[in-house]
Amino acid sequence: MESSFRLSQNGTPAIHAPSNHFICSFTRRSMKTLLVPIDHTATAEHTLAYANKLAVRWPAEIVVLYCHPTAANATAETETLATQEQRLRSLVERLRYQQLTRQDGRRIRYRYRVLSGCLHDHVRAEATRCAADLVVMALEHIDCDRQEAPGNHAAAITELVRCPVLVVPTGRRPLPNRLVFSANFGALSLLVLPQLAALAGAFPAPLELVEFYAPSQRPQRRSLRQGLSKAVAHLNWAAPVTPHLLEEDAPLEGTSEFCARLQTQLLIIAPTSHAQLLRYFDACYATTQAYHTQIPVLVLPAERTAQVACCERCAGHPAPPATPTAPAGYANVRWV
Repeated sequence: MESSFRLSQNGTPAIHAPSNHFICSFTRRSMKTLLVPIDHTATAEHTLAYANKLAVRWPAEIVVLYCHPTAANATAETETLATQEQRLRSLVERLRYQQLTRQDGRRIRYRYRVLSGCLHDHVRAEATRCAADLVVMALEHIDCDRQEAPGNHAAAITELVRCPVLVVPTGRRPLPNRLVFSANFGALSLLVLPQLAALAGAFPAPLELVEFYAPSQRPQRRSLRQGLSKAVAHLNWAAPVTPHLLEEDAPLEGTSEFCARLQTQLLIIAPTSHAQLLRYFDACYATTQAYHTQIPVLVLPAERTAQVACCERCAGHPAPPATPTAPAGYANVRWV
């Protein structure tokens, strides 16, 4: 069924599928939803091919999202968006039968979203709109004709959505059957674990939980082990879960070496800050081809907890505005 054009609230044209198509999609919650933002680079083909295989296994439908720089006028904008959607459809039809068997290719349902502007301006609303269970995106992505350093763009998008984000590096990769979840489990909110458990059907494999501690933390090993055991008990994972508590001065390097020893095919992380997330994608690790930069990384979003007033007097005053997770001047952000 073809999409239809109409102007969005800000006056820019967007492509929308008929409402009955979406009603059918949202009522069938047994079918998961993958939101796959892509550009028109070769990397996008690898990302979509990975999402295709994941959609067959889970199963899930795929919402392909492409954001195009704004054209000079509304007429040119409409024509450009129509052309871009046709390019997406051609790419999808080619990959679904090139990478999958014909039977599996026919099982995948696709929806298309072609919008004017930058991905970071639309991804939050689009993830909410399609009730995305998972965002699958490339490690390197060109947004608004701007090429970010590898990982910086993925880190920014991760902080804009509330669902997990799967960051896929360039290359053809099989679906994972060896998983590692690295985190500070003593400080990890137990509310994050259901987000991972909801993905068990997509990644039905044994899970290794690993936490690293510094030599100065040796007296705290008992409490660290208890936090790790508590996480195992609360994680409803169908396959076996094995905990590991290891001493290491540099946790990120230790995680990469641990994944290399196990030949891990998917690393799961739950960073507690934007700076910590950026360290996973730091350029020095990409340059040295650290193991964790060569495999897909699943980023679990930090749990957002509501603030509770300490007394009735405080409850009567409005809370101060929250600091935005992504500055409005995205193109001017100075990445660290």
